[in-house]
Amino acid sequence: MSKHNELLITHRIFRLDSLKTGYLPLGYFRFSLMFWLFSLSIQAQMFVSPEFSSPIEGTLRLSGNFGELRSSHFHAGLDLKTNLTIGKPVFAAADGYVSRVKVAHFGYGTALYLTHEGGFSSVYAHLDRFAGPIQDYIKQTQYKKEQFQVELFPSQDKFVFKRGDLIGYSGNTGSSGGPHLHFEIRDPQSRPLNPLSYGIQIEDTRAPEPTILRWYPYSAPGLDLEDKGQSLALTAIGDHEYLAETLEASGWIGFGLGVFDRQDGSQNKNGVYQMRCFLNGSLVQDVVFDRISFDETKYMNRHMDYLHYQERKQRVQKLFRMSNNPLGILKNLEGDGFVSIDAGASYTYTIELYDFNRNKTLITVPITGVDKNVLQESKGPSDKWANLIEIPHTTATSWSEGNYSVFFPKACFYESTALRLSVDSEQLYLDEDRYPLYKPFKITYRGDHLSEDDLAHAYIARLDPYGKPIHQNTSRSGSTLEASASTLGQYGVYFDRTPPTISMKAPAQGQWYSKAKKLKVTIKDSESGIADYRATINDQFILMEYDYKTATLTYDFSDAVVDQAAHNLKVVVLDNAGNSTTFERLFYRKADD
Repeated sequence: MSKHNELLITHRIFRLDSLKTGYLPLGYFRFSLMFWLFSLSIQAQMFVSPEFSSPIEGTLRLSGNFGELRSSHFHAGLDLKTNLTIGKPVFAAADGYVSRVKVAHFGYGTALYLTHEGGFSSVYAHLDRFAGPIQDYIKQTQYKKEQFQVELFPSQDKFVFKRGDLIGYSGNTGSSGGPHLHFEIRDPQSRPLNPLSYGIQIEDTRAPEPTILRWYPYSAPGLDLEDKGQSLALTAIGDHEYLAETLEASGWIGFGLGVFDRQDGSQNKNGVYQMRCFLNGSLVQDVVFDRISFDETKYMNRHMDYLHYQERKQRVQKLFRMSNNPLGILKNLEGDGFVSIDAGASYTYTIELYDFNRNKTLITVPITGVDKNVLQESKGPSDKWANLIEIPHTTATSWSEGNYSVFFPKACFYESTALRLSVDSEQLYLDEDRYPLYKPFKITYRGDHLSEDDLAHAYIARLDPYGKPIHQNTSRSGSTLEASASTLGQYGVYFDRTPPTISMKAPAQGQWYSKAKKLKVTIKDSESGIADYRATINDQFILMEYDYKTATLTYDFSDAVVDQAAHNLKVVVLDNAGNSTTFERLFYRKADD
């Protein structure tokens, strides 16, 4: 038994003695002090952070910072610019060992995870490749498994690094929007931390800039609060100081703010670090982007005014806590961040905006309490569909019409939500994309009336705003199709009988191709999308990296797979509807050494 557990048991015994006798013995106070000090010592040991340094050389410039709002999640790290180049050296930010290596087409792409003292970890994502022995280790595994996407968890003693050691090279892999290094620091519970709090320094003398201020009348949960939101005009009255138009209201109200921050040497509109809100000088809300767990990041769309974003493409952060929103970035909440306005009284609501370097912007909102109903009529969705179905937050719900059925799990939405649902001409209408989802729902289509050939090429798709079908991951059991989805809107069943296309600029058929370092093949599928691929030369598997952003497969000749001059390349590509295409080309190249 550990010393900590022994002390904990003894502490409980003291407490039991006190309950029997009605008083606490002197030894209890001495022991309690000892137990408290020991507990603090244990906690301190558990959360001692190592010293982190920059993972790349030179002055750091950001294209993204910690906590900013992205598509359905908070950004978990810093996006460090690499001057739009690939191959910039990346170094270990602290002493540690490689605990995880992942190579994927999407997400973080080629990513490395280091574990450090005290259980802290750092993440290096969108890499082009790893350094030396790690790259060899991954390449061997990929060839052994004959697949590009792999995830490995090496033993603690396999790859050990000191701070400043080379671990990889920056790239543009995965879901990266351009060459950069995504860098994270995580605590012992794998919760992302703001790297600026752990030694990473960014030059920043520019204060945050507000883009839009909104206010929301509040009466009770479930009344489409976002529908009733209204904007307030902001006027700059000084350096980094703004005055809002006077708000006339009464009852409980809340505010929302669109804001960005720029750092020196960069024009990227990144996120803000802190937002402090006061009513007549009393703190009612404090939003601090210091730590966000992955369990919490799914609440980003609850924290954001989702409806306003769908309508205007402006991200507004609510400066109050809605129900079913446990975000830890919301702190010091008085009345959950809502404020009470009485008729006949005057108020001043202020918002202080800070970046990590404490550059400050001030917004002042004058409020006059008036005796009127400030609740506005809900905008509501269009009356395109007749059925209005209540989807409870606390129970699962199923709905069916025609050949479709939809299953909404418990807590599918952040609160009980009424949806307009209907089927018309084999099209499934699931309201409009106005309500964010906490969990995906399931669509089932009964295809008993379809031929076997139709079923073999059928898939469920969501129509984008331009009417283009977007493939949803569809499974089939007999004549039944099933897919999960996380966005409301229009869905349907579509048929893809067109196989993928494969093309190659060089080498031409029968051409010598000895000087090139890499081989590139273009693969495309205009309907259901690429599902898988496989490439061989002279019937031997070759590793080809797929970049979906450029629709390109790339093979590195340094892999030295072939030991003869004739290279018979064969590429097979499969789409999501079961169509496949085979491409072959013979070319000549000096045999690999």
